[in-house]
Formats: sequence, C-alpha cells, structure tokens
Amino acid sequence: MIESNVTTGQLAFRFGNSDKTSFELFLPGENREVCQQLQQAAVGKINTCIYLWGQTGTGKSHLLLATCRYATEAGRSAAYIPLAQSDEIEPALLQGLDSLDLVCVDDIDRLAGSEAWEQALLHLYNRLRDARHSIAIAGKTAPNSTGIHLPDLKSRLSWGLSYHLKQLDDENKITALQRRARNRAFELPDEVASYLINRVDRDMPTLMDMLDRIDVASLAAQRRITIPFVRTLLDELSSGHPAGPVKEHFE
Repeated sequence: MIESNVTTGQLAFRFGNSDKTSFELFLPGENREVCQQLQQAAVGKINTCIYLWGQTGTGKSHLLLATCRYATEAGRSAAYIPLAQSDEIEPALLQGLDSLDLVCVDDIDRLAGSEAWEQALLHLYNRLRDARHSIAIAGKTAPNSTGIHLPDLKSRLSWGLSYHLKQLDDENKITALQRRARNRAFELPDEVASYLINRVDRDMPTLMDMLDRIDVASLAAQRRITIPFVRTLLDELSSGHPAGPVKEHFE
C-alpha cells in the first residue's frame, strides 16, 4: 500500500490513520536518538536524509509510518513508499513527490540492481534535497552495503544521518507487548507476557501478531488472558487449528 495525505499528479494517495504505528507505541530501547531525529524531520526542524537499517523485527517500517503520521498531524505533507511492493508499482510513481515535506522509502534493498528504480530514487533524492525537504529511507543493511549499483545514489545514502536499529531485550519486549495490549483495551499480566516470549519466536512481528491473536481469541471465548488460556491457544495454532492471521508489517 502506498500511503500519503496528499494528491500528487494523477495518483491519489491516502495516508492511513491507524493507531498501531505511532511513536507512542514504539518502545525505543537503544534507539531513542533515531526517534528524536525522525520527529525533528517530520516537523521540518531538520532537512536531511535519515537512513535506518537493521534486521527484520527492529521496527523500521513502524518508524517510517510513525514519522509520516507525526508529520501529517503537524499539518505537513508526507508519503510512505514500500518498495517491497515495487513489482506492483512503477518508478514513475516517485515523480512529483519532491513537492512533499517528507518522503519515507521502505525496503530500499528491493530496488538494488534495477536501473530504472535506482535512477528514479536518485532524482527524487536530489529534488528533495534541493527543495530542502526530508527523506527517510530504511533497509536491512548499512547504506554502503545495500547492493545499489548506481554510484551517485550509493554515495548519497551515506550523506545524511545513519542509524543501526537495535533489537529490544526481553524486558523491553514485555513492556512493548503490554503497551500494545493497553492500546487494545486489555491488560497483559507480567507472567503471561514472560510465558509468551519464551514460547514463540522472539522477533517483534511474531510477538505482536500473537498478541493480536490472543486478544481476538479471548474476546471470542469470553475468557481472561491467563497462561493456561495462552498455552491452549498456542497448542491449537501449532496443530493447524483456529484463528486466522492478524498481520501488521513491523520491519
């Protein structure tokens, strides 16, 4: 999904108002500085390129979407471009986006080796820089290791601020789960949260997805969220039974 709060050319973008991707719901851990810099860029206090990199589950996509939301709430124009969907969109999509205050480009690794996409992103970068607008880019690797072929684009990725996002430790993961649970209007007891992170993969996308499943299942069964309830649900899921997925991109 391409999300924005403006209409550009013939392409109408709509930036979603989901409350799942706000800075308030992102527990920064060791990533506090990057959150502050993204907020500064979102409201126009700095005009630069901010490059985020880290493995899946560090919250790259969440932060880019939160930055766009922060910008729109401040009355500024922003767009989020997920290049993971680059096979569904054309490089021409990037034309005209330099009129926006902020552009967030996710999954830059996906365009590596595509001359058309690399050229389009280079031109967008240059136009945004000339207009003193900001761009935030996220990838899995450091800016000099993206696999980008175009030398000018590769060098520009290192011009601005670069942040290696760090995984949360278990204590912070529990805090993040409980914060998300409260946002969904239920409480996740400490012992249940600890049980959960020791029973499923500890990456945040899996944990958040499982939390959403637990919420849906407890509402359907009219049951309190306890360790026996969660144990039964996990056993049912592992055996291929109920609850369809409740997915959210959290890279």
